[in-house]
Amino acid sequence: MGFEHTSVMAQEVHEHLNLKPGNISVDCTLGGAGHALATIRTILPDGLLIGIDQDLDAIEHAKKFLHSFKENVRLFHNNFSDLPQILSSNSIKGVNSILLDLGFSLNQLRNGNRGFSFNKNEPLDMRMDIRNDLTAFEIINSF
Repeated sequence: MGFEHTSVMAQEVHEHLNLKPGNISVDCTLGGAGHALATIRTILPDGLLIGIDQDLDAIEHAKKFLHSFKENVRLFHNNFSDLPQILSSNSIKGVNSILLDLGFSLNQLRNGNRGFSFNKNEPLDMRMDIRNDLTAFEIINSF
């Protein structure tokens, strides 16, 4: 399955991040990696991009999409709330920018039978991270 997502306001976002070559930047909601690509191009040659997403499809897509920058990219299949532990376990004491593009991706809405779409008849799942056992169906019917 292809990964569909268009980063919204990418130019404006990156102007405000004030990125420079050599920066360490974190994309806490990697998604389709559009913001990550713009970031890595700006922080090269010595910069580091840390990409985090709880959606395994996003991580797998980013591995391919950012492959040519693999020396400057570290990807983590985690929730952004794990950022302190990720930085600590990688001996990173500080970063220059952090981006959170919160919400659903077009990929989650259109593909994968993940239960995010209102336009499809599919199981009410709505898990960003499929490793979690609790689905939206269970919450609605059990709580």
